[in-house]
Amino acid sequence: MTVYTIDGAMAEALGHLNRIACHQFRKHEQHKPANELGKLSIMIVNAFSEGIEHIPDSDYVLDDGLPSRNMGAENQQSMRHDAIQKQAVAALMNEVEKENKEPARGHGNRAGSWAQIAGSTAKVQCQPKETLHYLSPMSMSSVSGSKQSHSIDGENGPRAMDFSGAPLSPEIAEAKAGVVRIYGRVSREAIRFITTRIHEGPLQEIRVETNERTRVTFQYASHALAFVKSNQEMEEMLGYGRFGTGYTVEMAEIVDWNDDHRRMNQPIRERRRLSFARKRLFADNMSPEKWKSDIRAVAGLGSIDFLWVFNTGNATAVFTSTAVARRVLEAFNKWKETRSVYSGVSVTYSSDPCEKELVLVKDTARPSFAKNLNFAKKSMR
Repeated sequence: MTVYTIDGAMAEALGHLNRIACHQFRKHEQHKPANELGKLSIMIVNAFSEGIEHIPDSDYVLDDGLPSRNMGAENQQSMRHDAIQKQAVAALMNEVEKENKEPARGHGNRAGSWAQIAGSTAKVQCQPKETLHYLSPMSMSSVSGSKQSHSIDGENGPRAMDFSGAPLSPEIAEAKAGVVRIYGRVSREAIRFITTRIHEGPLQEIRVETNERTRVTFQYASHALAFVKSNQEMEEMLGYGRFGTGYTVEMAEIVDWNDDHRRMNQPIRERRRLSFARKRLFADNMSPEKWKSDIRAVAGLGSIDFLWVFNTGNATAVFTSTAVARRVLEAFNKWKETRSVYSGVSVTYSSDPCEKELVLVKDTARPSFAKNLNFAKKSMR
């Protein structure tokens, strides 16, 4: 039985739409219908993102009604292909936030559109499917470094460990974390620049070590190895990796889990991201600016990935580590009892954008085409 997942099916559907728009409509200079099809595709991805949030991973496989068989080479290949398709869907979801009229803090330099992702995808339509996940749209441009905002003095970076021959098997990930070092000029928005280009799995910490070295700790070593392998193969194909020219990625070490890594498992399931919810949270005596100020005061300088307010009752915050997120959560839980403006607010851990793409949409900032179609966008996750 062929293993077929819901995200794989969505990637296939979007691929068909892309081929129709680029290879047929644009071929015959029907650019307006092609653009409209692209906009509708973004709506599809938004709706898919909202729906898949409530489906457990165990139910990702589509039931085709055929009797099950033992897992053979064909099914293993299908699972690998579905994993590639899943990364393609994640890349598409990441591009959706570029369509927003009011980008989140740290997103200001991420101009782009469906047309760009469709164009980049069209260029690799003839490539073998095994290579598709190396060409994620968020890796297609080179971002030059700028003056650093926060860095730590240190000696030259340690030599990377050689994991080129390590198998990417579940056994590696069990109770093992993976540390990756990224070499390249640290920009003012270094954290966001890095995290938007990772989608293999949840991160425990991102830390700027020097003005040209950043340390990224994955909860699972297998995710770190997959990220490094993908980046290396992209470099071999294109001459640069996910971060563009001037950046290199190395596997630094595989370490035993500590308490922070263990807390990322159930039942706590700590993540770098927190979700805030309460009816009329941002009304009366509380403003988005005051909420952001309170979070910055607890998290500390340089400890925030980004903050985003969806509407008057929902917001999210992503930090540089799970430890910072825990500190902020504990502070807000205390404030619920001592500050009336936060009374009754729900603060919970939510999926890391590096494991499940977060589509940033505001109820008050919907694209005009969505309004014309009376398409009611809801906040993602």
